[in-house]
Amino acid sequence: MKNLIKRKISIVFIIVFALVEISLYVKSESAEASNKNYNRELAVEYALKWATSSNSKYYNYIKDGGDCTNFVSQVLRAGGMEFLGSRETATSIKSWFYYSANLPNRSSTWTAAQPFHLHFGIENKRAHKYIEYKIIDALINWDEIYMNLLPGDIVQYSRPNNITFHSQVITELMDRKRTIYFCQHSNSIENFIKNGNLRYYLMGKPNDYNFYIYNIKGHNDNIYRNSKSNSMEICNENLTEDEYRKELVEAIYIIKASLSDTRFNSEEDISEETEEFINKMNKRIEEIEFYMNTREKSSKDLLDILSSREGL
Repeated sequence: MKNLIKRKISIVFIIVFALVEISLYVKSESAEASNKNYNRELAVEYALKWATSSNSKYYNYIKDGGDCTNFVSQVLRAGGMEFLGSRETATSIKSWFYYSANLPNRSSTWTAAQPFHLHFGIENKRAHKYIEYKIIDALINWDEIYMNLLPGDIVQYSRPNNITFHSQVITELMDRKRTIYFCQHSNSIENFIKNGNLRYYLMGKPNDYNFYIYNIKGHNDNIYRNSKSNSMEICNENLTEDEYRKELVEAIYIIKASLSDTRFNSEEDISEETEEFINKMNKRIEEIEFYMNTREKSSKDLLDILSSREGL
């Protein structure tokens, strides 16, 4: 009987010890993903400073597959994200660092969109929170997208094959019109963008493409949201024709940049469906630009046509 009691006590002790270990492990994982020391202000300051140029401290990969993820990594580093890994683990998705241009002196996660996706998102889960949408769902549920982002967060895009190909950083949010602004580098200096409209950029992507959100740390307050009004509604009704025209010009510019970023990649990654979408959107833009010049339709009507997903 004594042996049986001892055995039961041992079993209970082992179970309790295991539960404590699991609890400590989960707590550790949660603490790692909190990124409490990440400074959103410093990250955004860096993004705005270098959005349309390159910091000489880092190699510019514009001719080596594009500079978008390299730029985003620089932003995160400026915000206080720590290096992980070493030269011996440069190709591991658990590593993230940069000492100079080439492997193994920088990690693959620093410069390549897909390894970055695995490191901060779906596999290594270094971001505080990671969310996936289809492009069409993100556009339809824009209020939800707006509430899920803050300046200093990262967004990415992938094709239906789930291979991530582009990265951006969020820099500002405007409550009154639910506007989200981003900065990016790309494969050409023309597509280096400072404070571009994120909604317009998504309009340049096919409906079945993926949109990934990385909350680098928790959203504990709204001090980063730029509220110009107590109203949370989108208020475009009182814009003048000139204001609508300015908005339309911006939308066309950002959509064209998005289409250019969509097309850039190896030929095998571009499907017939993607090419068809790009051609349809380019044709729509040409028609809108024609009506802009002839002034046969108002800029508000043209913006509505441009924003429609019908026929795409």
